[in-house]
Amino acid sequence: MTKAEAGKFYLATICPSNILADKASTVVQAEPFNLKAAKSATAALRDGYRKAIETLSDEKVLWPENVKADVAALAESMYGDLSGTEAAANQVNDEGFLTAWNDWASGPAKPTAQKIRLKLGLSSDTDASCKTK
Repeated sequence: MTKAEAGKFYLATICPSNILADKASTVVQAEPFNLKAAKSATAALRDGYRKAIETLSDEKVLWPENVKADVAALAESMYGDLSGTEAAANQVNDEGFLTAWNDWASGPAKPTAQKIRLKLGLSSDTDASCKTK
């Protein structure tokens, strides 16, 4: 896979979960808080993380050598996000959801993702690079 192909593939893999994360954050921060909507958005984000992990971990994908280890590290670090969103999505009341959401600490995925973006020549602006045209 060329650097350009890897960049396109990376964005196609990561952008859906980035967009779902923005949506979930917006729903959770909305006033008044809506537990059903928050659980739904968080469950969708959980599923987005799972799909991204599966795609990043696919051994058939031949990442360029300069990002191969970073992609593996990113996939591994996203398991924390998968667990955190699962915990929040399974809560049955507002307090439980908000506690789980606030306890969920995103792991080292963000710095690793930026490292991959830099090595693939992609913008570090995750919002702009994930906008649909």
